[in-house]
Amino acid sequence: MELCNIVLREIFAVFFWVFNGMLLLIVYVGVLPFMGFSLLGDALARQVPLNFLVTFFGLVSVPTTCSILGTKAKRRQEITLFQLFYGIEAPLLIVCIARFFWLRDLTVASTFLLLTIVFGTIATAHWLLSRRDNPMAVNLWHLAGQTLMLAIAVYLTALAAFYVLPSLTVVGLLIMLLYTVILMPVAIFALGLFTLPFGMVRMYLRSRSETLKQLGTRYGEWRVRAFTNVIFAGWLLTFLLLQQQPQVVAFDLLSNPPQTDAQRQELLQKSNTIRTGLLNAYLSPYRYPRLENTAMRDLYQHTLHFPPIAAQIVQDWFNFLTAPFTYQGTPADVDKAAQLYAQFFDAPILRKENPAIQKALQSTFDRSGAKAGLDNINQKRVWLEQQNITVTPHGDWADVEISEVYQNKTNLPEEILYYFSLPESAAITGVWLSDDAKTPKKYPFVISPRGAAQQVYNNQVVRNVDPALLEQVGQKQYRLRAFPVPPKGQTVLADGIWTDQPAKMYLWFSYKVLKQEAGWRLPELREQRNIFWTKATKRVINGKTVSGSNQWLPATLPADKTPATAHQMTLPWGAHVLATPFAKNDYQLPQGKRFAVILDSSYSMKAHRQQVTDTFRWLKDNILKQNIADLYLTKAETKPQRLDNFDSFDPQNVVFYGMVQPKDMLAQFQQVRGNKNYDAIVVITDPGSYELNSDRNLPGAMPAPVWFVHLGGLAFGYDDATLKAIQDSDGGVATEVQTVMQRIGTQPSRGIGTSFLNLVDGYAWYLTKDAVNAKAAQEGFGALAARQWTTHLSRYLQTKEIKELDGIHPGPNQSPYLHEIKKLDAIHAAAKQYGIVTPYSSMIVLVTDQQRQELKYAEQQGDRFDREVEDQQLPQPNSNIISGVPEPAEWLLLIVGAVALWGVYQYQQDLRILN
Repeated sequence: MELCNIVLREIFAVFFWVFNGMLLLIVYVGVLPFMGFSLLGDALARQVPLNFLVTFFGLVSVPTTCSILGTKAKRRQEITLFQLFYGIEAPLLIVCIARFFWLRDLTVASTFLLLTIVFGTIATAHWLLSRRDNPMAVNLWHLAGQTLMLAIAVYLTALAAFYVLPSLTVVGLLIMLLYTVILMPVAIFALGLFTLPFGMVRMYLRSRSETLKQLGTRYGEWRVRAFTNVIFAGWLLTFLLLQQQPQVVAFDLLSNPPQTDAQRQELLQKSNTIRTGLLNAYLSPYRYPRLENTAMRDLYQHTLHFPPIAAQIVQDWFNFLTAPFTYQGTPADVDKAAQLYAQFFDAPILRKENPAIQKALQSTFDRSGAKAGLDNINQKRVWLEQQNITVTPHGDWADVEISEVYQNKTNLPEEILYYFSLPESAAITGVWLSDDAKTPKKYPFVISPRGAAQQVYNNQVVRNVDPALLEQVGQKQYRLRAFPVPPKGQTVLADGIWTDQPAKMYLWFSYKVLKQEAGWRLPELREQRNIFWTKATKRVINGKTVSGSNQWLPATLPADKTPATAHQMTLPWGAHVLATPFAKNDYQLPQGKRFAVILDSSYSMKAHRQQVTDTFRWLKDNILKQNIADLYLTKAETKPQRLDNFDSFDPQNVVFYGMVQPKDMLAQFQQVRGNKNYDAIVVITDPGSYELNSDRNLPGAMPAPVWFVHLGGLAFGYDDATLKAIQDSDGGVATEVQTVMQRIGTQPSRGIGTSFLNLVDGYAWYLTKDAVNAKAAQEGFGALAARQWTTHLSRYLQTKEIKELDGIHPGPNQSPYLHEIKKLDAIHAAAKQYGIVTPYSSMIVLVTDQQRQELKYAEQQGDRFDREVEDQQLPQPNSNIISGVPEPAEWLLLIVGAVALWGVYQYQQDLRILN
């Protein structure tokens, strides 16, 4: 018997060293060079969760440490190799492999299971080290750890048992076909992987039995067994309770839209539960590695030729055992969760849950897969190397040009994007690109209908061809995009020779702006994507280098004391656009007007409740005494409400719930307005979420000027239907209701033959039939005047005030009302004539003749002004990343195949050397 034990120990020693030798080879030759260094680089950039990084170190250190301990175990005989392997190394390997290759974003249940294995392994290791020197050191916590580890080992063995027959069939055939002496280590390694849970059962049965005897003598056998039963029952109950997936409750709570404020308030009190559930459903491809429920059935049916009924029974049992790692729902729940989240919380889940989604994206051994989503959220892929600002004053207005140099920090072509705002009176006059520092403004812009420009830009981005697009997405809001910034590894071709200098992108854009009290206003950043800057970014203002800043641009640049003066520009048919300075003290509040005040009751307004209260208090104190106002309360998923008694309204009692987009607010207002007429419509809202807007149109024209008051800052932009409602109604946007009321109440007039256009940024703008005593427009000032003219042109194209416009001469029998597309064509023609960006005309930079032909074709289509709401920078979780991870049997075959190929290659190399 003793001889048999010695032989078995020696056989196991061979197995132990062959297995660990193969494992160390895979770790140090395969995992570390190809995954490890990329992972460590991301870790230094704080793009890897700590628990995932610890798992990687465990994957390297566990076989290394256990191999070192194995040499000592052989000399000292304190711990046998069998105990070391199946008691310590095997469970830790299972934790590391499962966490690194299989589990991504850990759930509470999977975390609990992994921590249990770690606890049980630590308890067993301590027991192995302490039991021989001092039997009294064996304690109840050792027994608790061994009991839990035995339970988990039995569970893992039950799972592994499903793969026994398929693996024997497939691996057996492989060995028969490729069997050589050099493949023997591969067979041993494969066998070792497969027997991990089986060996753990035997190891922990022995250790637990020995501990039970030692503690039973000390405390009494029945007490010790009762203790193990309580420990196991408590652990199992906790584990089962953690299986309750939160999305089930969240979907149930949101299944029936609330109809009353009481029902809304009840749901709001459960918002944390709803948030947790929807996030779990949205991230299900990352949190639950088993989304398909037919893989085992297919394996048994096609590989082992089981009858369909028997194969389904196997699948049902497998599903039962893997329930802790299976999502309780369908893949369609991802989109459903995103939609419900937006409807309830009035924000995209990708923005609101950025940290959780970022963590899920980071948790993968596939670093390219991590970057595909992660960098879109972090948006620090392109470094702003240099920025130049040049201001050229012309009295009370100036030309401003901003140029930037971009350097890509990734290995892929990247797009940069800015959302920014300018003073309402400013006019953007150009955007250019270049890929060569020696050729400034190499690729110029063209002005194109907004829909055609967007379509061509997006098509060229897909093809990796250089375009840039500058659009107006609000009265003050703009969006600038450029692509592609060359990848990090690309170098510059100069004079036919490739240099060591990295390829860069050069961009310029220019605008004209009127002087304000604070000076020359620069673009105010609303959001940037992919682009980032550091203190090392070189900043040059009017030829002088300035210190680094954490902002994109300064708010203003100083201007001289040149007084404001009147300007006029002559239109092609003889009329004039007149600009005259307007003193701040001359602004007035409205008198005898009737207003419709629309209050956004979306969930996101909850954060601005105090601002809402202050706004309504100001209206009551300063407006309602001389004017009349009706209040319209928008409602999510139910009928809106009109309150004619404005004085009794208390904003503190409003239940802010759900999502109501700007277009929906206007549609709800029209729904309950009836036949009431108003002088202005004032919408009290917040910045909102641009990407949640839809492309549908409003049911009809607005009956009065629409003014949006965005508490907390301007919106990034508007969908085209909302922007059209603002433009056509002669409305506007602001961040304070006081500004809106002053502009409504101040309507200056210059007498007969003059029409008031706008009052903005300290100037009153008019359209006059006759020239006035004013300074003739300097070359370049015409763009500022044209900005005001085209902004209000849609209103004039629907009246009889102007009979001749830009070459269009209506005859005596011709209707003064133009078809919508003709009206937009007329506005676009004016924008092209004066070279400016408008809400209907965008600037696009094209590089090739093929792009120009595509743009020419798009400009002839009937949808040339139809622009889509888009946000290409917000990534969707890719379930393919998860479904592409091999099942355990597939991992086994991949490892065996890879090592086999390596062995065959080495064998052939040896033969070549011998020959």
